[in-house]
Amino acid sequence: MSTTAKNKLLTWLVILLLVANAATIAMFWLNKKKNPLQPKGSPNEFLIKELKLDSAQQLQLDVLVNEHRQAAEQIRGKVRMTKDSLFDLVKDSNATDSAKQMAAAACSKLTEQLDVLTVNHFQKIRALCNTEQQQIFDKIIHDVTRMMGQPQPPGRPGGPQGPPPPGGPHPDGNRLPPPGQ
Repeated sequence: MSTTAKNKLLTWLVILLLVANAATIAMFWLNKKKNPLQPKGSPNEFLIKELKLDSAQQLQLDVLVNEHRQAAEQIRGKVRMTKDSLFDLVKDSNATDSAKQMAAAACSKLTEQLDVLTVNHFQKIRALCNTEQQQIFDKIIHDVTRMMGQPQPPGRPGGPQGPPPPGGPHPDGNRLPPPGQ
């Protein structure tokens, strides 16, 4: 192969790589526009900012949030205990299907209570808003619930200060898998 042919081949390969890189960058850029970032900060900060809550409303929101946290944590504690009882059935080789179903139903009932508690909590928050704020609230409620469902990174306000102990309870009430899995 002559030098001229090699140079042409290398030139075309470089052009092909540049086009491929440009296409890849364009795809990432276009995909980023389609999937906007989730709102940052805590759900409370997001609500205060988006609804433009006045200071009295912010105080009421804090009271509602604290009440909800306390009640939710009690239910989450019961969920952890009930799930422990459910998974203790693994050790019992004579555990019947009905015993497993009853234990699973008890877990489900507590989760249902937690969901209803959360819906009631948001209804109370919506009730403290004026008409204009309620319209905004109705548009952003799903964003807020998604924010609540996301685990906070360690070291972030509202997030765990580090990883929970191996096999220990996770802040959302579920157990982590053993290390190495």
